[in-house]
Amino acid sequence: MKKCPKCNLYYNTTRKSCPLCFEILEDDGGEFQGPDYPRPVPQPASYNLILRIIAFLSVIAVFVSVLVNALTFAKTKTLWSVIVALGVGYFWVLLRSTFRAKGNVGMKLVIQMVMLSILIVVIDAVTGFHRWSLDYVVPFLSMASLLAIIAVLLGKVKIAEYLLYLLAAAILGFIPFILWLVKLATVLWPSLSAASLSFATIIGMVFFADRETKEEMKKRFHI
Repeated sequence: MKKCPKCNLYYNTTRKSCPLCFEILEDDGGEFQGPDYPRPVPQPASYNLILRIIAFLSVIAVFVSVLVNALTFAKTKTLWSVIVALGVGYFWVLLRSTFRAKGNVGMKLVIQMVMLSILIVVIDAVTGFHRWSLDYVVPFLSMASLLAIIAVLLGKVKIAEYLLYLLAAAILGFIPFILWLVKLATVLWPSLSAASLSFATIIGMVFFADRETKEEMKKRFHI
């Protein structure tokens, strides 16, 4: 076993430095007494075959849409194939981060919010860029994801496990207001609402965090 003198954590590893603070690990001579992790179970061959078929069809769909868009661009004057490509990409992110992944819900919510925002903005841009995506959809998506993570925290989970994702969602909530400041968004109240919720969340994390959460913040941000 090795011990980090700064984080005061023990590691059963061959690493020379702490994965959190990169301090040089000390060998305490003890033996690892924690539970063994279960061996990974490989996916069945039929499942892998289905994924390969879906991947093949996805590539063909994107290729055909780009080809048709290129041949008809002189008449349509729109790059609608970009929407198809991003839609297929979003499908794979959804499949990977939501249905297959076993990570925490906060991470999934942040990923979904970012990917949906990008997809919606591209759809708006391709269809004439009327700014409805930046004025309304992106601010409400950021608020929805932040409120969803807060709702999860109201259950029997430790805030330390969701700290980074809660903070990431809060920081992303300021982006709509920044877009309004630089005149990319034209409607103030949705952007201001998202920024206000993000600000209140960060202040709440500072004032209402328990001791364990504050210790986790110190470890994560090396303060």
